[in-house]
Amino acid sequence: MTYKLAVMLAALSFQAVALEQISDDELNAFTGQNGIYLSGDISLNEVGGPLASGDANNVDPNDGSTVWGTCAEKEAGSASRCGARLSVNTNSTNGYFVLDEMRGKMSFEGLTLKAREITSADDDNFGGDVAEFLGSESGKTVLEIGLPNEVRFENLSYTIANSSTARPTDAGFQQQNIFGVELNGSIEMQGNLLVFPVGTP
Repeated sequence: MTYKLAVMLAALSFQAVALEQISDDELNAFTGQNGIYLSGDISLNEVGGPLASGDANNVDPNDGSTVWGTCAEKEAGSASRCGARLSVNTNSTNGYFVLDEMRGKMSFEGLTLKAREITSADDDNFGGDVAEFLGSESGKTVLEIGLPNEVRFENLSYTIANSSTARPTDAGFQQQNIFGVELNGSIEMQGNLLVFPVGTP
């Protein structure tokens, strides 16, 4: 037993490797790429959000369970599930820009993120914006977002609207639906989106 253990320890000692410093010259011999490759899917209330009821007692008429909130323009005495809602106040006055009744699924493959060097010698001056972005410097780094090869939509729908309040349950709620969107299928995409940082970090 002692002999076998000693042999195992001896074998393990030969495999141990210490960390060593690499000189700048050795490091210059290595090449690589920066960047991130992303794929995934986003689900937006595929089966609807919190159960809402138009009943005065705010209960589900189907089983008597208590529910909270109400969806806009739902028939009294009925219960239904709301889609997600995003309300944005775009200025200091009253009123909201709304994405309402959002539900469905979006999948993407091949979204990339990487740093890219922009110089005054680039063929594309981005409509004259490069000179303003670079100023007196010869080059700066921007974030390059590579659009995904394909984006797939499964029963994705939402309504674009204007609203007087953030939520349908707020006092004085009024909403004007502008139009609704329904998406099924896939879109092939090409190109990059560049994000130019400004200011001093």
